Amino acid sequence: MRRLLDVWGFVPGFAVPAFDVAFSARDGVRLAASYLPGPAATAGAAGVPAVVVLHGFAGHRRKPAYGYLAERLTEVAAVLAVDLRGHGRSGGASTLGLTETLDVAAAGAWLRRRGHRRVALVGASMGGTAAVRAAGAAPAGAYDAVCAISTPAVWGLTDTPAMRQLTRVVTVDWYRRLFGAALRIRIAPRAWPSGPPGPHDADRPAQPLDAVAGVAPTPLLIVHGVDDHYFGVEQAQLLFAAAREPKTLWLQAPGFGHAEDGFTPAFADRLVVAVAAVHHSGRWPDQARSGPLRSSSASSVSTAVASSSSRVPSSCAQNADASRWSCQRSSWVRPK
Repeated sequence: MRRLLDVWGFVPGFAVPAFDVAFSARDGVRLAASYLPGPAATAGAAGVPAVVVLHGFAGHRRKPAYGYLAERLTEVAAVLAVDLRGHGRSGGASTLGLTETLDVAAAGAWLRRRGHRRVALVGASMGGTAAVRAAGAAPAGAYDAVCAISTPAVWGLTDTPAMRQLTRVVTVDWYRRLFGAALRIRIAPRAWPSGPPGPHDADRPAQPLDAVAGVAPTPLLIVHGVDDHYFGVEQAQLLFAAAREPKTLWLQAPGFGHAEDGFTPAFADRLVVAVAAVHHSGRWPDQARSGPLRSSSASSVSTAVASSSSRVPSSCAQNADASRWSCQRSSWVRPK
């Protein structure tokens, strides 16, 4: 019941100074957000980096885990916590990371207008997908750093029970309506594409795997739990392989789980240090420099990584120069 109340928004406000703002995405969807000025309250926006925090599916900006992460990040930056479309107090309908790229762009533009010269994106799950796809399509310099947590490489995976459930939510009309009503979220009728882009689908959004190389030269951090019950660790490995430098991969020990499940005080400590570091050095710190794993945890990570290659979709392969991955139609799910 506590989780349901969190999703419905029966949660306290932020524990640090914050005020609500609103702005529109390029397609006219009205978005709700909270601005947490942090150091900018006294130092001014121009000299303080800003972070856009992007929640996952069925989340919202005040959901306790996301609220906590936003509050912690104000130790080193101003934060704009956004309700992505279809969630919280924002309008529109969720597309699980497709048109949410417009929400990301609108949030970044709002921070620039506010006077922030450096803007980073921190997104989890659906929010990570939106961050990767937005940064991958944006011109160089649009964002100064990107962190994608628990983010899939390809659409339509059905190799875990959690993803089979989510696929049903997205592709079965009556179930989508029931699920959306129960969680008070609005889901678009065709939230996922029905297949990979064809020769006449130039406007079809790219898979995260196809977009991630375009994030460079913006520094990219990919964070993934080895026990993620939605997307296996091989998804992070696919993204990392397809990304270009500067890029960093943090594989989190068992217990991290998926997205907000891993937002512990220890993880927040490391991410706060990393956000400060990337704005000073232009590169995300590696896992050791951001806080080493215990030896037992490191061993667990190694074991999980060693076994993950067998779970890379057989329909996904690198091209000749290993700079790009592609996945065939069998990786996709056609809406019913």
